[in-house]
Amino acid sequence: MKTLISTLLISIFFYATAYTQEPVSIPEKQGTWSYSYLDDENTKLWCMQYGMTPQEIGTIRNKLDQMVEVLHQNPVMADPKGMDPAVESRPIYPHGFEKHPENYGYIGEMNFRLCPWFNDGGKIYRQTIEPPRMTVFINNIVILRHSAFNVAGPEGEDISKAAGKVNDMCRPMKIKELAPGVILYDYAIVFTRPGKQLYLPCTVGEAYKRLISYYELASKKEPAFGVMLTGIKQEYSTLTPAQLNSQAFFGGMFSGITPEKNDEPILLFNNDFFDRTMPKTAVQMIVFPIDADYFRKETDFMPNSVGYFRIYQFLHSLEVASVAKMID
Repeated sequence: MKTLISTLLISIFFYATAYTQEPVSIPEKQGTWSYSYLDDENTKLWCMQYGMTPQEIGTIRNKLDQMVEVLHQNPVMADPKGMDPAVESRPIYPHGFEKHPENYGYIGEMNFRLCPWFNDGGKIYRQTIEPPRMTVFINNIVILRHSAFNVAGPEGEDISKAAGKVNDMCRPMKIKELAPGVILYDYAIVFTRPGKQLYLPCTVGEAYKRLISYYELASKKEPAFGVMLTGIKQEYSTLTPAQLNSQAFFGGMFSGITPEKNDEPILLFNNDFFDRTMPKTAVQMIVFPIDADYFRKETDFMPNSVGYFRIYQFLHSLEVASVAKMID
């Protein structure tokens, strides 16, 4: 009887274990690449919002096709393992595009959905619902504005302009230059024409001027902002002419501005980045957004994180020169 009971318990244990195990990834399964230009109703609406002509639509489509083919040559995409790269491209018209005067040209996206393969108790399946994904953009400059302050307060046209000048002061978090015109930031790999500047120098005096102008207007509408204004002016009064003319850095006790050199310069967003003599179909910028995964070690990825690991491998094996050739 005891033997029978033990046998039953062992059988139940193994039965339960078999049906409660997590699905296991199949990292060496040969994957399949697929690509399409997405010409759905949203794409047609966005093209209409831009006012694109049929010829311009064809030009943008051709550029996106060519760029996807260049990225297809990447070893992770050319010989996919453990996942199926399902890639789509199209022009997009971001909400509020017309409200950002720094925008110029048509924005396009290339969306890489990396659908990983799993084994669930002998059942082989591909994850197609919200798989790991990565999107590459052309001409999408607004996503690169990493404002150092992001003030928000009372409403009004005058104060909105003053707030815009404050929000133009950025913390770019540049890590290194990968090649001429190719910069690795903490949040993106950005391709531009060599010599083009996404951010411009900002002096300590200019930074304080913008903050003070904003808080002077804000305190008139809401007196509570007077506390910030008083503190910032007090800091400003202690600075020497040499300090005011020096490069601004993020830090300080109250304002967030300091002349003391550190690894976080405050720079001005270049609202005139785009060459407006070029056609709107020109590719003046290519942006690969990245997140914390980019800076991990290969050994940090869990065995089942095949899709995210392939994104990591893809970004770290970019053929920079080939991508840079796609800049007009």
